[in-house]
Amino acid sequence: MPAIKDDKNQDHGVDVRTVRSRSRRPKGRVRAVLAAAGVLGIGAAVTLAAWTDTEWIFGGTNNDGTPIGTTVFEVEQNVYDGAGFANRETAPPGGTAGRLNFTVQAASLSPGAVVYAPMQLRAGAGSVAGTAVLNAGAAATGSDAGLFGALVYQAKTGVSQANCSAAGFAGAGTQLVPASSPLTTAGSTSFAVPAGTGGDPGAAVDLCFQITMPATATSTALQGKTVTPVWSFTATSS
Repeated sequence: MPAIKDDKNQDHGVDVRTVRSRSRRPKGRVRAVLAAAGVLGIGAAVTLAAWTDTEWIFGGTNNDGTPIGTTVFEVEQNVYDGAGFANRETAPPGGTAGRLNFTVQAASLSPGAVVYAPMQLRAGAGSVAGTAVLNAGAAATGSDAGLFGALVYQAKTGVSQANCSAAGFAGAGTQLVPASSPLTTAGSTSFAVPAGTGGDPGAAVDLCFQITMPATATSTALQGKTVTPVWSFTATSS
């Protein structure tokens, strides 16, 4: 088809078919494009709801809901005073401390005298195991300082009540405090206190104390005096 010419017979080089084709595009297509743009605009302003879920946890043990808890550690003593094992955790005077029952000669010492006293420690029922140390001795109120300084002692573990005597002491047990130590000497090592098993207390640990008035302690200033040495044990769970 020939090119269109205007009144001035100028040839613009435009194909009439192309012009007519563009002029006949349906208006519906334009509306569809605008409508889509509207949907996008509305969606950008809306916040959509979401599902939520909460999960709880708790601390336990043994796969059966048993709560988290603590162990029990309790040490008891027996000083063979007829009361059996008991907790005696406060110092004299006026406290609940157990009385070591030294042989009757302890009330009337002379130079060279040696006396003995047995006792036991154990972990209470349900208690975990631990270790114990013997702390340094001290003089209770009313003790004569001179006599307290003159006396010496020795202590062992593993010496039963039956062997806590002149006949059995030397060849039994494990040394806790060396012979001829001042009463202020602490135990040189710790010792084990076995755990209780089930509802039963742990195995008892035997101890034996030996007090000596040295043969050289002959000062007349020591005559007619009294002294009450005091010791304690510190036990630690393990």
